[in-house]
Amino acid sequence: MTMGHGGNIIATAKQLGCRISELIDMSSNLTPFATASNLLDTLHARLDEIAYLPETNSASLCALFAAHYGLDRNQVLAGNGTTEYIYAIPAVAGVKRGLVVNPTYSDYLLASERVGLTADSFQLQAENDFQLDLYQLSRHLQGNELVFICNPNNPTGVLTPTVLLHEFIRAHRDTQFLIDETYLPFTGEKSLLELPIPENLYILRSFSKVYGIPGLRLGFLAASPANANRVYSKQRPWGVNRLAQLAGEHLIEHGERTIARVAEYIGKQRPAFVAELEKLPGIRVVPGSANFILICLTGEMRAEELRNSLLDHRIMIRNCASFAGLNDRYFRVSLKDEQSNRKCLAALQKLLTNQNTNQVKK
Repeated sequence: MTMGHGGNIIATAKQLGCRISELIDMSSNLTPFATASNLLDTLHARLDEIAYLPETNSASLCALFAAHYGLDRNQVLAGNGTTEYIYAIPAVAGVKRGLVVNPTYSDYLLASERVGLTADSFQLQAENDFQLDLYQLSRHLQGNELVFICNPNNPTGVLTPTVLLHEFIRAHRDTQFLIDETYLPFTGEKSLLELPIPENLYILRSFSKVYGIPGLRLGFLAASPANANRVYSKQRPWGVNRLAQLAGEHLIEHGERTIARVAEYIGKQRPAFVAELEKLPGIRVVPGSANFILICLTGEMRAEELRNSLLDHRIMIRNCASFAGLNDRYFRVSLKDEQSNRKCLAALQKLLTNQNTNQVKK
């Protein structure tokens, strides 16, 4: 089975015959900053702990996470990335169908299908800039379903205000909701974790993206005690390795400054980057709030051609044709450091201007 994930920098470096360090990976939605040096120092100092079994249920880590957000300890689980829970929740939610708000992360659909749920789609519209219309979504709800919402959404970057989402969930108690907040820390928006968690809500938070540690695989689930216990009953022991547990404990205690720094950077860089993009010929930028930007090609060029051309500049972008509801004109760019952003803009300007000139000559 082929899964639609971006950021395959190791395979791309092998394909191009170059070092990983030579590539600018703007296809993966990771933090624009390097992994914090104090985290690496902590892990290095405690590396000998890989000789011990990790805590079976990551109790210390979950207790810290719960205390940080004012939750009860029995509302929180830690797992091998949020992907573990994307696949686990449909199996225990006790619903008849999954409803995926598309275009979005492909694993929501795969997770529904894997446990035999009918998987339906609520399609966001390009003419509305892929904004989530909660009124229209309400009309598609039948009860006894699990709705997958990524907020802000991947790949569109569109953010639905947390308070509105919370009110909507509470108003539809016959429907279960899985809200994936993987990219929320990049926006500065309040989390659903800071509001009362109703019985029909599962919240996912990932440490991979905002802290730049995708290789450690660390994610959290917060839910009502009863729902958390249902998921826990299906969870395998030792799902979080010892280094990931140590990293999580360190980041919960010391990572708030990192999140604030990242959110401030994205808040400044995104508008500036978008302003330069909008000067380029042959594209339309989808308005959003996340650390990545969805762009539609309006000329003859297609996303795969642009992706391959940018590889000549050692720049990776994400062709978004694999996302349900998008076509081969859409691509996604994730913000990195200022120098990398400038290189990407320069390469895009060169390629799109040449394409537009050739188009005019025809």
